[in-house]
Amino acid sequence: MSLFVIYIFLMLFTLFWSRKVKFDFPLSHCTFLKSTYKAFVPLAKLTVRFTLADNRLSLLYPKETKEDIYIANTSLKINIFAIMLFLPIVAIISKASVIVIIISVFLCFACMKCVDFDILKVYEKKKEEILTDFSIFLTKLTLCIGAGMTLNQAFTRQNYNLPNKTFKMHINQLINSLTIHSDPEYSFLELSLMLPITQVNAFCSIMITGFKNTEAGIKDTLKTYTSSIWADRRNNAKKRAEQSSAKAVLALAIGLIGILMVLTAPALIMLMNI
Repeated sequence: MSLFVIYIFLMLFTLFWSRKVKFDFPLSHCTFLKSTYKAFVPLAKLTVRFTLADNRLSLLYPKETKEDIYIANTSLKINIFAIMLFLPIVAIISKASVIVIIISVFLCFACMKCVDFDILKVYEKKKEEILTDFSIFLTKLTLCIGAGMTLNQAFTRQNYNLPNKTFKMHINQLINSLTIHSDPEYSFLELSLMLPITQVNAFCSIMITGFKNTEAGIKDTLKTYTSSIWADRRNNAKKRAEQSSAKAVLALAIGLIGILMVLTAPALIMLMNI
């Protein structure tokens, strides 16, 4: 029983101490831990040198330093580990077998993987947002090249009117770099590193090749690539629609089973008592 009291005290202390720690970070993944994760920031700062963060976090937090990203991600994992300590405490209090206690401790470590799963979910959403803006930008760029502009003119003299989101920020950095006559290869490599998405990386490779080969055949290459991007988007839209319908059918089936159980439970109980 004393272990349970200690656990409750730990959770209350975590909630209180989290409000005292100064760490301004625009958390977008594992937001359900937003009210308590800051309590573990001091501990995360000590371990940040020995931990590795998911590279996809750089896409989710483009304006934050790598150190802050690592600290926030490590704090979230420590936080969820502390919360899951409830399981081994209950197992010990209830005098469960050694195997159950070991499993409960293992679950504390396994639940830290939930942070990575949530990163994947938020990353996919961010990726879809970027690819939407990227496909629009790519279509306009292809039209400009088809109209007779050079690559440099298409990038530096054309206003693409993109939504004020992540992709626009990186494209503006690319355009500024090209405007001051920076090395195109370096500029596109930088874009490829900042946006670790397969489609964007392929585009950067095409652009680097185009600048190196004095834009020979770039018009046809861009047309083909733009068509493939829109074809992929149509296929992905169909897959999401199919998955949504499947989830709706599954939810309906579960709901019907629940209703049947509620309706038949009293009759079954009466039959068992006969």
